[in-house]
Amino acid sequence: MIKETDYSRAVSDWLADAHPNPAQAKAEWGDPRRGRVALIPSGRAFDTIRVSTSIVHAAVGATSEGEVAAFLSALVDGPIIHDAYSATGAYGVYYFLVPLGFCAHHLADDAQLLTSDTWLGVPEPTRTARPGPFWVLAPRQRDDFCIPGYVDQLIRAGRRKLAERPVVVPGMEGRGQKSRELQEGATW
Repeated sequence: MIKETDYSRAVSDWLADAHPNPAQAKAEWGDPRRGRVALIPSGRAFDTIRVSTSIVHAAVGATSEGEVAAFLSALVDGPIIHDAYSATGAYGVYYFLVPLGFCAHHLADDAQLLTSDTWLGVPEPTRTARPGPFWVLAPRQRDDFCIPGYVDQLIRAGRRKLAERPVVVPGMEGRGQKSRELQEGATW
């Protein structure tokens, strides 16, 4: 059994209060068969930006959980959930909790604002490791949010870095480099 502290009680109350029935959210966190994850709607106490793992890892320039957490802690400074096994993406997604109404412009497949009718799998506040969804950065207090402008910078940087990567066609590795060398050396 996890010992609840004043900190974790305040954070769990804040997150549970976003549920239409806060007691149900707390019961879901207490149920190990449910993975200690409660389904809580986005758009009530916080908005959520879902960002593909490929965007986050490209922006960070790393894939190790420790490096990603350190980078995100320094940049967005707020609560982030990682679900490595999400059905919405081959490699999972990150969920950034942001203040209500600040991020309505994220309308692409790789980064989306979750609407108020979207239910988010929210791990209990002290769950900071796999398996299942976990907090990369857990909320520190009530109304703790990521800085929306910095989440936007992260998304733009990740998209830019992914766009800069050369496309490799299976079976054609190395041939693009040879082709570029021939073109650069050619006199047209």
